[in-house]
Amino acid sequence: MELTIKGKQYTIKYTLRALFIYEQITGKAFKLETLTDQYLFSYSLILANIPDIDMSFDDFISECDINPELLIYIQKFVSKEAEKQAAFIKELAGDDPKKKN
Repeated sequence: MELTIKGKQYTIKYTLRALFIYEQITGKAFKLETLTDQYLFSYSLILANIPDIDMSFDDFISECDINPELLIYIQKFVSKEAEKQAAFIKELAGDDPKKKN
């Protein structure tokens, strides 16, 4: 997924590293329950994929205030990735609804 922040183009992916970063920041197991969790995970995605980025969480929130579509864009991306992962897990478990016995 491509993101534009402050006029710069960044590529991010849904990665295990992002989950680890989220858990390190929050000190809790990964679970998106609150609005803060949504923003923190979005920020974690950026940090995981662009380790040398010079953007604090406060900077990210300010950018989201300026460009509210940014979080919506990231949330749609995360939702699609979660759907892909769920389908993959079902397939591995042999619960693929497309397959008939």
